[in-house]
Amino acid sequence: MKLQITVDIKNDDGSEVAETTTIEVDVPDFEAFTGTDKFGEGFDQYQRKVLKARNEAIEATTEKYLSELAKKKQLCNT
Repeated sequence: MKLQITVDIKNDDGSEVAETTTIEVDVPDFEAFTGTDKFGEGFDQYQRKVLKARNEAIEATTEKYLSELAKKKQLCNT
């Protein structure tokens, strides 16, 4: 099973500020949650992968945002 996180930063008018960031990770399928003794372990694996993917997506998006900001600032200073 795959989880996909997509992050966009847009202006108020809906136009993109920077390129879309998409992160995809494997997560445990429903079989991993079968049985009461496996639920906690399966959920822990799921949660760790989701949080790692979220952090990667936000880090990549922030880098793109700051890159665009640097371009705009450079244009304003010329």
